[in-house]
Amino acid sequence: MKKVTFLNHASALIQNNDNIILTDPWYKKPAFGSWLSIPPCIYHPAYFMALAKTNPKFTIVISHGHDDHFDDDFLSAMPKNTTVLLPKYDSPGPRKRLERCGIENIIEFNSEGVMHNGVEYKSFIFKDVSMDDALITIATKDFIVAHANDNWQELPTEVEKILKEDFAKYDKKDTLYMSQTNMADGFPLIYENYTPEEKAFLAKRRQDNMIISSVKNAHTVNAGAFLSYAGMAIPFIKGQEHLLDDAYCKSLEYVNDLLIKNNVDNDIVLDMVAGDSYDFNKVDKLFGNQYYNHEEIKEASVDFYKKYEWINNCDTYQEPRNLEPEIKNHLLDLFLDGFKSFVKDKYERTDNFHEGVFDIKLTFKDSDVEKTIQFNKDAKIEATFTFDVVPMEKILTGELNWECCYVGYESRVHVNGDHNIGAMIRWLTMYGYVYQQRIFPNHVMVNKLDLGS
Repeated sequence: MKKVTFLNHASALIQNNDNIILTDPWYKKPAFGSWLSIPPCIYHPAYFMALAKTNPKFTIVISHGHDDHFDDDFLSAMPKNTTVLLPKYDSPGPRKRLERCGIENIIEFNSEGVMHNGVEYKSFIFKDVSMDDALITIATKDFIVAHANDNWQELPTEVEKILKEDFAKYDKKDTLYMSQTNMADGFPLIYENYTPEEKAFLAKRRQDNMIISSVKNAHTVNAGAFLSYAGMAIPFIKGQEHLLDDAYCKSLEYVNDLLIKNNVDNDIVLDMVAGDSYDFNKVDKLFGNQYYNHEEIKEASVDFYKKYEWINNCDTYQEPRNLEPEIKNHLLDLFLDGFKSFVKDKYERTDNFHEGVFDIKLTFKDSDVEKTIQFNKDAKIEATFTFDVVPMEKILTGELNWECCYVGYESRVHVNGDHNIGAMIRWLTMYGYVYQQRIFPNHVMVNKLDLGS
């Protein structure tokens, strides 16, 4: 059997006879505090829980530790001896997170590859873009799949070379490249210094760039087929329901039209949406035919989440804990002062990773507290993050990762001009996990400060 089933977002089920490989599981838990998958995962986790007990060749592969690829609740429900493969990152954070989920059988791998049940897995980290994300190749005896997830940027030279060589070992028809084709953070939609028209223009430009770059990467390695995925999710933010439309991914019709207009061959793009399967010959539709369109599946998913009250699990639909300003100020000092120390300490050991962070003055504030830090006294770029109370409380107490405010659209950002603050975002993304691991697992500061339930 040769089969790839698109489950949802960046999750796929890859089958080669008894080898059943699940990538980046995500079921019900809101990612980044606000995201829900559009549409929901086509398989309930109970099937995988049972499969893990009965099939020794069932394997889970996780590309990185972002919430929409790493569902803690899902993984915590799996048998503890389930085999989970994870790229070997410099940071121990993703592995520790798996261990906290109770997973005991963890196999880490890098670009040199590892064999498991006759399948070779390789991971490639684009360190000039992010040090906590990876493109993964899964090579069975019958076919190879590139699970690129969020890595849509042009392939680094060395990665391109390896992928070309590995893909060339197979007939072209037995190769599949899967990659992100939609925005995965709040830029530009949460930026207050842009007009609605400017936001729409910038968002379209970003999405178009991702789509074109992803498909070009597939052509570069001579892939026989391309799956447009990773980005099939929507943030549910109370009072900002316009995001249900503004942050929704593009349709396959849009993808194909864009590629044609930009002289990029679209012949490898699969007519495949969540629920469909590909056997390296043809796409099998979930119901035999595609009875619903792009908008109808979104509307149905939103209606379902409202009816079953899944949106109530999203942060902005919850009540605040009403932390005392003194406690919030203390925790805010811990977060931002810790961030400043983290950057200074790690920068020298990361080959000057995103040095632009030193040129930015950073402010966090909500209705109760406000704090500003800067690395250089003459920093001219000012970036202010304004939070609603619930997200700020949960970030500071470690219940949520910092990414919920940016990737999860749970803050508003103002920059004093048309400046790129990507360097600050990259560093905050890394630090958010460090802070959360320090403060939340043992509730050290939470208990000390008597923050309540």
